[in-house]
Amino acid sequence: MQARIKIFGFIYLTRGQFIVTETVLFTFFFLMTIFFFSWSVPGYVDDPSVLFHAKYLKYVTLILSFAVVIETQYYLNKLIAKQLEINEQQKKEIERQNEEIMKSIRYAGRIQEAVLPEENKLPDFMEYFIFYKPKDVVSGDFYWFAQHYGKTVIVAGDCTGHGVPGAFMSVLGISSLNDIINETEKELSSDEILNILRDKVITSLKQDSEGSVSASGMDLALVIIDFEKYELQYSGAKSPMFLIRNKACEVNFDTEDCSVTESDTFKLYHFKPDKMHIGLHPLFDSFRRRQINIKKGDTVYLFSDGFVDQMGGKSGKKLMNKRFKNMLLNIQNYGMEKQKNIVERFYRKWKGDLEQTDDIVLIGIRI
Repeated sequence: MQARIKIFGFIYLTRGQFIVTETVLFTFFFLMTIFFFSWSVPGYVDDPSVLFHAKYLKYVTLILSFAVVIETQYYLNKLIAKQLEINEQQKKEIERQNEEIMKSIRYAGRIQEAVLPEENKLPDFMEYFIFYKPKDVVSGDFYWFAQHYGKTVIVAGDCTGHGVPGAFMSVLGISSLNDIINETEKELSSDEILNILRDKVITSLKQDSEGSVSASGMDLALVIIDFEKYELQYSGAKSPMFLIRNKACEVNFDTEDCSVTESDTFKLYHFKPDKMHIGLHPLFDSFRRRQINIKKGDTVYLFSDGFVDQMGGKSGKKLMNKRFKNMLLNIQNYGMEKQKNIVERFYRKWKGDLEQTDDIVLIGIRI
């Protein structure tokens, strides 16, 4: 809002209009002053009134020029004070609106926390940790788990965006997964769950409607673990899975579709996901399922890309997969609670004083 003030007792002008008016007046009087100072009365003129005006009019115009300057300063001060008053009112209104928005976001954060699954849904014998760190009050990353026909289903999801838009997507993902598990009367494999979830997300976002331009979706890694048979199913929508195993143990699964990183004692197997997210995508094949025979002592990690994309270190660059993998390999001799503490300290040291880049979720499961 631009301040307006009453000038000369009856005219309302903005700051710009007032400056133009005063500039015109000052220019006029100043030019008249110059004219009268430079004008000489011809010798043949002896009219006393003309001589009087010729002598004193130049001082009158000079005084009027100074009066315009003083008047301009006076009214400009009033205009500035008026504008500052308006700015202060606007500032208070913006602060009030921001506080209302933050109250809503904090309430949305409590709703999101309530939607996230309770950890007691995981088996008591299962050793695990969840490192969950939203960038804002609410998060576009989420974790989810459930029991399904005596097996444990675990998910790490990364939705489009972060903050409120990402949080809406995460709630959609969690509620859809709950519906799939609760409403399906047969045992589902990991790839079937992702295929059904994709259909639900597309329908919910109306991405199947003609003319829809929504590119929203989620990257997601899902595993189904059978702790009795030591079998694991993995399906990924642009989100990989890491499995770390002691080198002394035999590898009894197909390593054709995974890369390997080694330390002195352990090997990290990087299982690659399908290059499609959950949502409408140019690639629209069925998701694949990896069936893996696991061993006691194996550790499985599911995660979003927030950790590896975090800027930090001495050069302020991204962490990247190599450092992330080496960090995980170096903590394998510790229990999962200790691992979480080390991961948190590593993250804080790497990030330093830089802003958090994205939402983060990292789930570690010890078999």
